[in-house]
Amino acid sequence: MRRKLFALLSLALPAFQAGAVRALETTLTETQVACEERQLGRLTSRAAAYDLESNLFVWRASPGGGLYRGLEASGLMQDFITLAPLRREDQLSFDLLLKAEEDFLNPARKPLPQATLVRRDSASTIGPTVFGSVWLSFDLAPQVPDPTKPQMPVSITGQLRPGAGQADRAARSILAEDLLTACHGQVSAFDLKMFEILARTVRASSCLEQPNFGCNFFSTRFKSYIFRGAEPLTYRMNVLRYDVTCLDDDNCSYGEAGIALLFRMTLDEAGRLAGGDVEVLPWCTEVGQTGCNNAFNPSFAVYVMPPLRPSVDQQGPAEFARSAHLNIDYEGSPYNILSAPINWADLLRDTAWNEGTGAAGAVQEVP
Repeated sequence: MRRKLFALLSLALPAFQAGAVRALETTLTETQVACEERQLGRLTSRAAAYDLESNLFVWRASPGGGLYRGLEASGLMQDFITLAPLRREDQLSFDLLLKAEEDFLNPARKPLPQATLVRRDSASTIGPTVFGSVWLSFDLAPQVPDPTKPQMPVSITGQLRPGAGQADRAARSILAEDLLTACHGQVSAFDLKMFEILARTVRASSCLEQPNFGCNFFSTRFKSYIFRGAEPLTYRMNVLRYDVTCLDDDNCSYGEAGIALLFRMTLDEAGRLAGGDVEVLPWCTEVGQTGCNNAFNPSFAVYVMPPLRPSVDQQGPAEFARSAHLNIDYEGSPYNILSAPINWADLLRDTAWNEGTGAAGAVQEVP
């Protein structure tokens, strides 16, 4: 029997008014939001991509626990010759399935939890890539001091070779990190579509940050996790900048820290995405605090851009001018841009993605 989940009615009720949409949506408690923020943070701290200036995204893919989805976008955001903003990228989509008792290899021990990482070929750049092989991993070791040097990895690439698109591994850390339970069950098909859209439109870049404009061979990597906000039609994204700094070949250290973003969406009378805004939340005031920035010198820009076809399309100054733009230098910097309006109707105008967004919160049964 196939498990059924409740999701949104995207096409059957196109005439829902935005007010009725909000009335049907559920509100989460701050405790539920903080729980999911910490859980996704624990999972994302184990992840790494192996392409400079890449953007890796992770989110929960079902109302229950243990199923995650993600996207790696690999490519620089600047033309090296003209120094103008230029977006070209490959993309690698994936599912991460975690199960509590899956490894029955050894009858002398209790069944172990298992992680299965699978590339979604229909939504990925496969084969020869523009910027090299897109490659990502999750480290399932008990402790992960540096995910760029995984001890117990599950990893996939965009290469066309046997085994490149799937990996599985048993690991007790899945239970120890509490990655199998759901902090709440309020994840709808509308939310899942918004997670996919955000992963394909939001790009962080150290190359385009002001006043330190310009790329180099030490461009930073980013990884983000996306989850629901407390209020209807709000979404959170924590963007982590991660680096390995070496004084010499034998003296390297890994570090990651990030900023917390809040997206507010508005819908038109047909339930389509219309507008909204994005805001950088305040800086943290204590260790372990959620809903705040723990990077005190982020030094990167964030753009919310029109989506593109990876490895086919490229975007230049015209598309950047249409994009929402944040600049996060450091706390109190005169160069900071900590909020921006988002014209979703314009960003999605040349796509088919905004026709089926539908009325958020309207329920149907989906196999």
